[in-house]
Amino acid sequence: MFEEGRKLKAEFGEAQVFDFSLGNPDLEPPPEFVAALKAAALSDEAGTHSYMPNQGYPFARAAMAQKISEEHALTLSQDDVVLTVGAACALNVILKTILNPGDEIIVIKPYFAEYSFYINNHG
Repeated sequence: MFEEGRKLKAEFGEAQVFDFSLGNPDLEPPPEFVAALKAAALSDEAGTHSYMPNQGYPFARAAMAQKISEEHALTLSQDDVVLTVGAACALNVILKTILNPGDEIIVIKPYFAEYSFYINNHG
């Protein structure tokens, strides 16, 4: 994965290729994001600094359901959407939902090193 990134940077230039592998981007967040983060941290609105519901905020799930429905000609509701803290969490939730002990899992190489841990936790 990293080698391919190096090749692309050599071909297209460092400024044209971004490394988002392993959740480790090599660029700084835009000023608008930093400002929004500061505003959220300083907010005194009730519930801002509380845990969200396990499936995610209903308004966010409803917005995602609407967007996916429109983009893919589907009919989804917020009950069809679960928000997670990143892809690793989503994979763990999915695998725990569909796997039974002893199930055989086939994974194509190369793969993210953590996949085997996720599978062994649930399969």
